[in-house]
Amino acid sequence: MKPEVRLVQDQQIEINENPNIDSWEAEQLLRKYGYSENNNDVLSNNDTNSEGLSFEEMIAIEERKRKEEEIRRRQAIEGPHPVTFDGKNGYSTETRYGTDEDTGYGFKVQITSDMPLPKY
Repeated sequence: MKPEVRLVQDQQIEINENPNIDSWEAEQLLRKYGYSENNNDVLSNNDTNSEGLSFEEMIAIEERKRKEEEIRRRQAIEGPHPVTFDGKNGYSTETRYGTDEDTGYGFKVQITSDMPLPKY
C-alpha cells in the first residue's frame, strides 16, 4: 500500500507587528537579555557629553574607563576564590555511600576537614 498524505491546512507564517506585552513582561524580557534602564542612561549620557568635549578631555575619559576596567579585572583575579583541598597534609576525610530508597539513586558524600572527624 502507498502512504496517503492529505493537506489539512497550508503552512503560514504570521508576523504580529504590534504584540500585546504588558510593562512587567517587557521589563522581564529586557532584563533577561541584558538591557536595563541604567544601561540606556549610561549610553545616552556618553553620547550627549562627548559632543562638546575637546580631544584631550575625551582621551582623559577613555583613560579613566580603561583604568577602571583594569582595576575590576585585577580585583577579580586577586580577589577571594573558592578553595578545594584533598585529604593530605593533616586533613581528616570521611567518605560515605548511600542510596535513596524512593528513587534508587546512589550517592557519595565526602567530608574533608582540618579538624578531627568523629568515627561512627
